[in-house]
Amino acid sequence: MTQSQRKAIGVALTLLTLVAWAIVGMWGYERLLVGAPGWVHLIYFVAFGLGWMFPAMAVIRWMSKPE
Repeated sequence: MTQSQRKAIGVALTLLTLVAWAIVGMWGYERLLVGAPGWVHLIYFVAFGLGWMFPAMAVIRWMSKPE
């Protein structure tokens, strides 16, 4: 597989991962945090907002491998 093919697949995987991460985050919020204090919301959204970087880093690392 060429690097340009990996990049095309990687972009699609990154977008799908981001959408899936957002859906899981909204589901988790509605199941666990409705009615929680504001500081709990802040911690949750900061942690969850930064957490999507870990799956994205794996995809980006795979995309950048040489041929």
